[in-house]
Amino acid sequence: MSTVSDALTALKNVVLMQERLDAMRRELGEVHGQVGKLDDRLIDLDRRVVRIEALIEYTGRSGGGSPRLEQP
Repeated sequence: MSTVSDALTALKNVVLMQERLDAMRRELGEVHGQVGKLDDRLIDLDRRVVRIEALIEYTGRSGGGSPRLEQP
């Protein structure tokens, strides 16, 4: 009976490992989605910074003082 018990214990361990692996795959999918969103936000932020830098550079070349925001 020891051999049968060992085989059942091994099978139980395999099933538990499979469940853990499935849970890790789900979590990895969620993390992948979050990283994709973060990447999109980072690209958007980079574009905004480039625009701000270009505006500062343009106003510096025009000989004017510091950049001014227009009043609505």
